[in-house]
Amino acid sequence: MAVWQFQCFIIPFIKDANKLGKDEMISWKNVEKPLIYPDFLGCEKSWSIDIIQYGHIDKTCIEFIYDKGKLEEINCRLDLRTLTKHNLARIVEYVQSIEACFLVNDKICLPKLEMIVSFMEQSEANQYCKSPLEYFKYIDKKMLDQ
Repeated sequence: MAVWQFQCFIIPFIKDANKLGKDEMISWKNVEKPLIYPDFLGCEKSWSIDIIQYGHIDKTCIEFIYDKGKLEEINCRLDLRTLTKHNLARIVEYVQSIEACFLVNDKICLPKLEMIVSFMEQSEANQYCKSPLEYFKYIDKKMLDQ
């Protein structure tokens, strides 16, 4: 994952999902509804035969990860250097259409534009995009503190 990408999962909307472990939260194994794909991102060749990828791997992309032909998880990366409000709104609408939500740093984020923007504003990817030099100073300090 590139430093300018905001990483999250698209997870099935499940009542009381916050009581589940992360692996259970991101799993699509027992979801019985048909899944549509985000064609607006354009399907691209993935590095793995078990992944269907929409969008470019180093930019905004959504990856559908399969195991033995069954959907396991949906990974989402948003390129904060080039992401437009229009494209973010389309992604949020897509997540709503499949009755899902976002999982960001183990926190559930409903598919609402203002909520995902709030999470993005707090992200390290956003810190990098605002000021790469300050970001690297922050990373250096963080590594020294460990």
